Amino acid sequence: MSAKKFQKIESNAQSILLAKLAGLIYKAEEIHEEIGEEPTTDLEKLYTESGAEGSQKGKGKLSYLVLYDEFTKNYISFISSVMRSYASRTKETEIEFINILLNDGNYIVLEGEEDKVVIPHPSAISSTHTHPNICIFSHKDLETASYLFVKNYLLVGVTTDECALLIYRRGVFTIEDQKELEKLAKVTKKSKTLEEVLGGYKNSRFNQLALRLVRFV
Repeated sequence: MSAKKFQKIESNAQSILLAKLAGLIYKAEEIHEEIGEEPTTDLEKLYTESGAEGSQKGKGKLSYLVLYDEFTKNYISFISSVMRSYASRTKETEIEFINILLNDGNYIVLEGEEDKVVIPHPSAISSTHTHPNICIFSHKDLETASYLFVKNYLLVGVTTDECALLIYRRGVFTIEDQKELEKLAKVTKKSKTLEEVLGGYKNSRFNQLALRLVRFV
């Protein structure tokens, strides 16, 4: 990607909140894996009966698993407010843009090329790029998503100025999920019609991943 192309890095209240939620998720996963105790939460802090590092001793009202959906709910508002104007530019020019949410709450917006945006992804929380007309992952997008989930990303998406399709973790990424993503990528690559692509989504059976299509109003 040319350094002369558009680049932006900044933060806002939404991105900072998302980074906080992601931090809770990553710490909860670590505690759950290392000591076998499932943390609870009040959406502000983590709690464990053992008082594990990174948590407070006690019990919250909610399982930490609700944090994945809470993150995604807030991410939808974030990506709509930040990326719809870029998606409109993509619709006009077919030049794609990508938003990468970093662990410190900053986010990067980078300009790609017509019909693609190719960059080395850093360690981060999420990645969403614009499409000109349709909220469907290409087979390359799905291959990249599999790679990013291995790198511990929480969410990968595509967006237009009217909608977004998100695939996000609802637990630790598994080998079974990786195989399903790879299978969906192959189906998408071979498909000749939109109906065939959608059939691939319908037949996918994810373990700790979820798909969400959002229409912007």
